[in-house]
Amino acid sequence: MVINMTSEEKKRRKRKNLLIALGVILAIVIIIAASIAWIWPKSKDISESTVFQAQEVEQQTQYIVSLLDEADYTTFNTCTTGDMNTTLTPAAITQAKAKVSDNFGSFVSFGDITMDEMNQHGNVYAFAQQEVKYENVTVIYSLTFDENMKLVGLYLSLIHISEPTRLRRIS
Repeated sequence: MVINMTSEEKKRRKRKNLLIALGVILAIVIIIAASIAWIWPKSKDISESTVFQAQEVEQQTQYIVSLLDEADYTTFNTCTTGDMNTTLTPAAITQAKAKVSDNFGSFVSFGDITMDEMNQHGNVYAFAQQEVKYENVTVIYSLTFDENMKLVGLYLSLIHISEPTRLRRIS
């Protein structure tokens, strides 16, 4: 069966098919954008949080750093989630600290701290970056806590090497 369409009907059909294709493409773009927005972490200052208290996050951050400094890994493991218990073994922590510096020296003081609340994948986390001064280095500890204030992320980075250590490493 052959259907004869006038040129006006052909134009309307093309236009309809084009609008359907554009609608499908637009829907796909909206779905992708919504997915990226949901996956992408959103953060706000901890003072605006309804889940975390700034003082509690700061205290827990400094407590975790103190446990690591004292090599009290048994107590440290009580402050972490199950996944972290198996990942952050005493050997792994020692190795990570050695990659930052082979000689921190003694603890001197806690420096500046910044704290944010992060929302990612529908989960809420507290994120803290604590500056810690030692005799030979200053280290930034980046810690992430879940809603129960259990450690779910830990990162160490060196921000300054004192002059005697730096000279020894260069020579």
